[in-house]
Amino acid sequence: MVFFSKLKLLYQNKVSSLGTGMILVALFLFLPLAFTFDDMLIPLEGTIKSTSSSSKIVSYKERFGNKRLSRNSTLIFTLNEYNKTFILESGASSPLYNGNTENDKISSYLEGSKNITVWIKALDKKEVNPEIFKIDIDGRNEYNYKDKRSRFQTIALFLLLFGLFFIYIGDKFQKTL
Repeated sequence: MVFFSKLKLLYQNKVSSLGTGMILVALFLFLPLAFTFDDMLIPLEGTIKSTSSSSKIVSYKERFGNKRLSRNSTLIFTLNEYNKTFILESGASSPLYNGNTENDKISSYLEGSKNITVWIKALDKKEVNPEIFKIDIDGRNEYNYKDKRSRFQTIALFLLLFGLFFIYIGDKFQKTL
């Protein structure tokens, strides 16, 4: 019974519920990538079967009805040795950016390559569209997840800290009532 009274701390008011929500988002969305390390990855080596690259302008509706435009780039490729489709997406914040993106660079390297190694999580080995963590093209690393991982670690840390802070504030608020 004591456990359930302590559990009520997580949802006793809106502020505590907000803190609990922030912690859940951090745990389920950001921590899996934040705690992915090289020893959790497996290499899939092969030769390129097909590549496809596209770029489009995406429109987002903001809070007050304004539209925000950004440019998204998608690279899709397959390997001869595996029945998997690898998808790499990235974006540029400016829709006017018309230069080469990271995906364009990787696409040009893929077309003239002899050996490609794609690193995925060992748990995703049976997936048809596994998440890409590293790409080595002819022995050179061209894509690495470590920048993305460090961003996710920072976001997860802030979400966890703010979530705990909101639960604490919610508890103090509830005690004053």
